[in-house]
Amino acid sequence: MTHTVLTPKKRIDSIDAIRGFAILGILVWHCMERFDLVGSPVVESPFWQAFDTGVLETLRFLFQGKAYAIFSLLFGLSFFMQMDSQAEKGNDFRLRFLWRMTILFVLGYINGLFYMGEFFMVYAILGLFLIPLFRVGTKWLVAIAVLLFLQIPGIVSFVSLLVSNTPNEPTYLVSYMDSLFGKAADIFTNGSFADVLRFNTFEGQLAKLLWVFNNFRYLQLIGLFIVGMLIGRYHIHKDPEKMVRYSKKVLPWAAVWFAVFYGIVLLLPTFGVEGFALEVGKTLFNGYASLGLMMIYICGLTLLYYRRKGAQKLLDRIAPVGRMSVTNYMMQSLFGITLFYGFGLGLAGTMSYAWTLVVALGLCCVQIAYSNWWMKRFYYGPMEGLWRTITWTTPIKMHRK
Repeated sequence: MTHTVLTPKKRIDSIDAIRGFAILGILVWHCMERFDLVGSPVVESPFWQAFDTGVLETLRFLFQGKAYAIFSLLFGLSFFMQMDSQAEKGNDFRLRFLWRMTILFVLGYINGLFYMGEFFMVYAILGLFLIPLFRVGTKWLVAIAVLLFLQIPGIVSFVSLLVSNTPNEPTYLVSYMDSLFGKAADIFTNGSFADVLRFNTFEGQLAKLLWVFNNFRYLQLIGLFIVGMLIGRYHIHKDPEKMVRYSKKVLPWAAVWFAVFYGIVLLLPTFGVEGFALEVGKTLFNGYASLGLMMIYICGLTLLYYRRKGAQKLLDRIAPVGRMSVTNYMMQSLFGITLFYGFGLGLAGTMSYAWTLVVALGLCCVQIAYSNWWMKRFYYGPMEGLWRTITWTTPIKMHRK
């Protein structure tokens, strides 16, 4: 019996570079968060303490919520490219995509046993919404994306806390989520490797899903998936000139959008907003602002790639990280728990944010070097090859000549 061996298609290097930038941004921010062991290390000198806090806040501004947003938009674009490619061959990819998301869910659960904050499980669940949305008309998709980005439940919650008799305190689900995170912090700091696995088997996964629900992140993620799909529908990704033209148009509007909503975040305390209402408001308006900075990154990187030869060479070194995004993302979990958890080096409570940044940049260099080395020899990363093989239940071509 003979098997058809699947051969790889030509990649779009600029998109892989942007995806690689997002993966490295996720790594840097997760290191600053100590992979869910958030704490404030004490630095003896007041000057260096202020410097250390400045490092944390700068990286929060640059990457928190933005790197994941880029990755999510590209997830939607990848979905469209797969569906479109199979449609050109006369194939309906919907059931195969459902199977693909099932595999991603399993990979995410395995990854989540080590690091509860991983997001592949969330992508696998929310990615299912793309299947019925694929055949929805473009105008309707735009309307749906806008409604999702508004995060109406968040608006209702924020307004009700301000103008009604609703207690200005966390809801039951938020309090329960906080208790799970508190339990996690103790286990990750003082527990054994087996304790971490045991907690993450169920409670860790539940804490993650509650965070996505309580912070209305599920709405934004599906909206970003749709935007990625719309970019595919307009074939922007296939034409560098289109990518440059749209980037030039979107960039100034994205900058204005970001400035307006980030300004609101900064001004909320001066408007007398406090307590849980302030927390909800910051989450809501930071979500809006993050969309603007995300588009600034995407448009800026696109223009750099196609208009600056020096920048293109640098981004081409990052592109293999994007091609191996699943492998690199799962590898980051192993890096993080080894460095910061109690059963590893236990650096969460002792390493300053400045030194954490140095370590994070070193890990980025490791992933860049490893990804370039691997992609010179193989067409897919280890986990990408496994995912693709199981998806199609057919051998794939891994080795380059």
